[in-house]
Amino acid sequence: MRAKSAHYAQTFAAAAATLLASAVVLSVAACGVSDQSAVKTTTAPVDPARAPADVHWENYQGVQLPIGSHDGPSKLGTTAAGFSHTPQGAALAAINHSTRLSLAPDGAWPQVAAISLIPGPAKDSWVLARAQVSITAPANPVVAPRITAYRLTAYTPVRADLTVYATYSDASVTATAETVLWASEDWRLLLADPAAKTQTVQSVPSVPADAVKLEPPK
Repeated sequence: MRAKSAHYAQTFAAAAATLLASAVVLSVAACGVSDQSAVKTTTAPVDPARAPADVHWENYQGVQLPIGSHDGPSKLGTTAAGFSHTPQGAALAAINHSTRLSLAPDGAWPQVAAISLIPGPAKDSWVLARAQVSITAPANPVVAPRITAYRLTAYTPVRADLTVYATYSDASVTATAETVLWASEDWRLLLADPAAKTQTVQSVPSVPADAVKLEPPK
């Protein structure tokens, strides 16, 4: 059971930097995003340890994703966009972008990549790799991850580095390093440089006590 979930975790989490074994994504003009409400930048003091407020969960391709009433995404359609310019908005953006990139079906991934990713060699590499595979079905619920926590390791108004924790049906836990940049008035995912061969996903014994806990539905 553990071997199966560990294998799936490597495939799933690689959207942040090692998705499908070689970083991936595409530069296509995004469309089909429907505005639901405008996310306002908060004036409250920056507190990276504070959990996003008023979070509800929505299923995307078999994985539950956190949606914040205050921190976004406020625009949901084929893609997700409209995150608050806060640590909480950055965390929700990293989680939503990386999951959607990993699981977006064949007809949707170009738009998802265009909205979600910072341009550069990592994005180009992701796009080339993604074009060679096919995803037509949701994640298998037996091995689908539950996003249970995150921990910001560094935060500035223009960049956030964090670790996202996911648990699996066999109680195993993975930690995925992710980075988002504030660009074009939103948080966008920066994939790891493929030339650096950075390991972004690893198994861990448990979720750290100082991580910001999330409570996805079971």
